[in-house]
Amino acid sequence: MDDQRPIPEPPREPPTPVIRRRRGLPLVWLVPLVAALIGGWLAWRTLSERGPSITITFDTAEGLDPGKTKVRYRDVDVGTVQGVEVSPDLSSVVVTVRMVKGATGYLNQGTRFWVVRPRLGFGGVSGLGTLVSGAYIGIDPGQGDRVSEFRGLEEPPLIRSSSPGRRFSLNADRLGGLGPGSPIYYRGIQVGEVVGYEFTKDWQALTLPVFIHAPYDSIVRPNTRFWNASGVSVSVGAGGPTVSVESLQALATGGLSFETPGLGGPQDDGKAADEGTNFPLYENRNAANEARYTRRIPFLVHFDGSVRGLHPGSSVEFRGIKIGEVTDIRLDVDPQTGAARIPVTMNLEPERLDTGQGAPTDAESSYAAMRVMVEQGLRAQLSTGNLLTGELIVTLDFFPEAPKATLESGGPYPELPSRRNVFDTATKTATDLMEELARAPIAETVSDLRSTIQKAGALLGSPEVAQSLGSLSRSLGELEKTTQALGNEGAPTIRALREVAENTSKLVEQAQKTLSTTGEVVASTKPVAYDLQGLVRELTATARSIRGLTDYLERHPEALIRGKRG
Repeated sequence: MDDQRPIPEPPREPPTPVIRRRRGLPLVWLVPLVAALIGGWLAWRTLSERGPSITITFDTAEGLDPGKTKVRYRDVDVGTVQGVEVSPDLSSVVVTVRMVKGATGYLNQGTRFWVVRPRLGFGGVSGLGTLVSGAYIGIDPGQGDRVSEFRGLEEPPLIRSSSPGRRFSLNADRLGGLGPGSPIYYRGIQVGEVVGYEFTKDWQALTLPVFIHAPYDSIVRPNTRFWNASGVSVSVGAGGPTVSVESLQALATGGLSFETPGLGGPQDDGKAADEGTNFPLYENRNAANEARYTRRIPFLVHFDGSVRGLHPGSSVEFRGIKIGEVTDIRLDVDPQTGAARIPVTMNLEPERLDTGQGAPTDAESSYAAMRVMVEQGLRAQLSTGNLLTGELIVTLDFFPEAPKATLESGGPYPELPSRRNVFDTATKTATDLMEELARAPIAETVSDLRSTIQKAGALLGSPEVAQSLGSLSRSLGELEKTTQALGNEGAPTIRALREVAENTSKLVEQAQKTLSTTGEVVASTKPVAYDLQGLVRELTATARSIRGLTDYLERHPEALIRGKRG
């Protein structure tokens, strides 16, 4: 049987492959590409949102921790401390701070930085919140050019730049117990603070910048008067002694008060003083009240006698009313004759004088009015102002019997004519009498004395003298009765005066006890202050330990179960 197996076909050649090239990157490269784009976007965002870097110089880095300590404004974080290093001259520390975006607008020359930490002072305790949260850097934005380097404050500023109100300056000869933070009162209400103090360029006076809060700053007018209200004011008047204290805080730390004459009156134009206006600072309220007389006219007076007890600042009075004060006392000696005269310069306040046509308004009218009064007998004289201290004052009064004189105007100031003092006149009369007795012959003096005694004896034996003695005796009897009656009727008055004196003594003793008690209270607060400072230090150390434990648990939460690793 025939083999009928199929004949195999010849092998076919494989088709030629078609190679096609894929365009673009493979999909596997999308992953790193997307990662690079995301990283670039994050880097750009980080750089675009990062704020400027500044440096702040402090005396010490106490409480500052790089990476943790914040810069806060109104309790909002506006920056972070990046690094702390010692300055090249080893005198301070330089703190590098990275501010948030948008902080460039208030990083100016007037911007101030300080470290907020617990503080204890007369004004109270501040910064207690930092016992838990830790110290931070406070910022007070200011004005000026853009800068990146700042000098930090060691104490917080008393007044922030955003506080409403106005700043003024006071000129004083001495500080008088005042200092930064001393309160300023208006009618017993605290309306401002003393910001600081500094010497003038010639080192002869002090300038005290002060701040008055709104709306009280509108009370300060160009004629406002400030005075030192520190300590205790004691005055004695017809009702007895008076002791006044502005406040206990003013007693401890010093304080100021002020008033504005004519406030709200018809002469008040309602215009407040401009910011930065300079005002004089008076020693007390009495000196401030005297300052309402602003115009002063100088005069000169020559005295021949002693001026012991007269000094610059002594009053010039007219019939008991103060119209000026002494400004200078000198000695003028004639080298040829040896005659000595004492020129006394004094300032009179024409606003206190009324010549019938109103007070003089300028120096020329004041001199003209004074010239007329001198022609009418006005003279200057020394009088005793205080019997206990022997202080002298210059008194002006009219003496119609005085020789004619005029107001001399040939010297540096117009010169008022003077009159010899009463005690100088009595001393001169007694001296002249002793000189007359010394010059009289002894024999003639004895003869005149004998004749005088004989005449006196004859006169005493005459009936007229006897009658006169009888009348004198009766008059003495009537005087004795009157004295007794006056004594009986004046006894209640005397007892009342004695009670007033006793009450006055008690008031003085009470004032002394009050001052002593105040001193004891102030002294007793020192141990408490030391204890509070120790407590603050202990609480600060505890807060630091808590922060350290919190940071460790954030990095190693497993330590709550396993414990701290070695």
